[in-house]
Amino acid sequence: MQKEWSSFRITLLLYFIVLLLPFSFYFVYTSFKNMQQDTKIVRQSSWLSGAMGHTTDKNNPQTIKDIDNTLQNISIWAGKNSATKLYIGAHTLSEDLTKVTSCWTENRTNLSAANTKCYMLTDNLALNIEKMVYLKQKKIINTFYISLAIAMILLLLIIYMVRLYIHQQMKKHAIHDHETKLFNKQYFLSECKSSCARAVRHEYPLSMLLITINGFEKETKIQTLKALGTLISTLVRDGDLPCRYDENKFLILLPFTQKENALLFEKRLREALMKDDCMISEKINFDFTITEFDKKESEVAFVQRTLAS
Repeated sequence: MQKEWSSFRITLLLYFIVLLLPFSFYFVYTSFKNMQQDTKIVRQSSWLSGAMGHTTDKNNPQTIKDIDNTLQNISIWAGKNSATKLYIGAHTLSEDLTKVTSCWTENRTNLSAANTKCYMLTDNLALNIEKMVYLKQKKIINTFYISLAIAMILLLLIIYMVRLYIHQQMKKHAIHDHETKLFNKQYFLSECKSSCARAVRHEYPLSMLLITINGFEKETKIQTLKALGTLISTLVRDGDLPCRYDENKFLILLPFTQKENALLFEKRLREALMKDDCMISEKINFDFTITEFDKKESEVAFVQRTLAS
């Protein structure tokens, strides 16, 4: 059940990564759509300023209609952006637009007067709108970059968490110790239970050898552990089960082996250690303990008795 829940959690994390993409695309789409609309308003406000400055009584009705439509478009856009703080005019966007609209309404029948009275208001409005749109687009771009950076950090964090989880699961289900290449504690205890059960069922002897290593030097610790693991692997028989039980304790399960024969194996191991260059050090010393399995005890008691000896 725990394994299934873990798989479900990791799947949710992966789904979260995938769902970030459409949200990012939607943000980019809406941002560029707003920028496109703002740029259009800048062009229209500039055109409006020019149209106001060159209106005469000889202009055709189409020009008047275009000015009316442009004012309406700008009014709709201004209504959506009325709360913005990026407008840098002397008054608010709505107030400046209202002045331009009122001036045009009062003088649209007298275009020469509109040319004189409305041009400065319209030109000032167009300039302020252009500056406002520039600041707004700059803010959108900065927001986009910040959001992209946050999304990348989240993605990297989730990927790291997934990778860490997978590494932990692999380590959890591994059967070998990483440094010594011997079997790890979990696998050893599992196999020890089976070996003890077989020893009871078939009535054959079973012994366990404990090796305790002390005097590690930090600079050579990993090298020493690797050398010890290699040495033990070359000396044990095919049916024996060597493991690294904890930081400095090693257990070797010896099936079909009485304590007397286990002592012979211990002697061979001592001799090999004395001849190994990596093991010859005044600071490193080894302690050996051999216990024989009592068929009336459990495998847990067998291991604990060996460790306590």
